[in-house]
Amino acid sequence: MRELSSQALAVLSVFNPALVIEKVLMPLASLCFNQALHVRHGAVLGVSEIIIGLSGNSIVNRRQALEKAFKTLSLKERNLIKEETENQTKFQG
Repeated sequence: MRELSSQALAVLSVFNPALVIEKVLMPLASLCFNQALHVRHGAVLGVSEIIIGLSGNSIVNRRQALEKAFKTLSLKERNLIKEETENQTKFQG
């Protein structure tokens, strides 16, 4: 279950990196030093998957997961993501 949850964090970090960094990464980083082994394990997995997601590698490694997640979104949400991606591409040159 910890592995699946951590993989979900990688996918989420692609969609909203600022939120994941602010609300998830910082608290998880502090849990990496928790006394309980299962808590440390989950925190380390979560931090590592977030880093993979933020690096952009999750797009390659989890293409199917991203496609499934995208299909579950409403049409309005899909259009917002497409617009945001197009805007980012324009500004990156």
